[in-house]
Amino acid sequence: MSVRHLKSAAVSLLPFLRTGEFGPLTRGMTMREVSELLGPPDWWMDGGSEAPVPRLWGYRPFLEILFDPEPPYLLRTIKVSRLPPPDKKYIHIACLRVATDGIHDQMRLSDFLRRDIWGRGDAVVGSCAGWNPVIDICTGNTRLVWSASVESEEILARQSEGGLSKAAYMARRDQLSDGFFGIYSAVSPELDRTPQDTWENFSADQYLVLVGDIENITK
Repeated sequence: MSVRHLKSAAVSLLPFLRTGEFGPLTRGMTMREVSELLGPPDWWMDGGSEAPVPRLWGYRPFLEILFDPEPPYLLRTIKVSRLPPPDKKYIHIACLRVATDGIHDQMRLSDFLRRDIWGRGDAVVGSCAGWNPVIDICTGNTRLVWSASVESEEILARQSEGGLSKAAYMARRDQLSDGFFGIYSAVSPELDRTPQDTWENFSADQYLVLVGDIENITK
């Protein structure tokens, strides 16, 4: 049986951030439907004992998709694993032509909030102090995650020894969290946090007030 592929489909990053739908690629699609849309993945990972088929598919260099472990293997998570460089207005993923909408890999968490992508009160900012020290933005449809390198964590730890205020600490952490872990489209983004019990949440407005103290910190 021949497999039909879309010749081209237009996608934009801003609607994906708001709705969790990546153009024609949406959660709940079957594995067959995804294959007919995007074609075979560039790489995949074995489902192991949970599933007899590969559940994680990757389309270089920006897209990863995860399926449920049981038939009909519905699409569970859509992940844009990288952001494009600032000079790119469009990127291509399989048959998808993706408008970047000014979203790029030099943006920090606070830069996304200042873009006013989501409605007031729709975004929650989280700071994890556990074994996985990341910061994120969670909405009803998507989660954006940043980490800091070991070197950046050491810088923050040294500067914290002098007794940074809460605002100064968060501002410096926002600046030093330069490792982007991806944009995830999931049914319950906040429930995807690991671990679940070491997070402090802020509204977008609260977070922007805190990181506004960044000008008072010596690099």
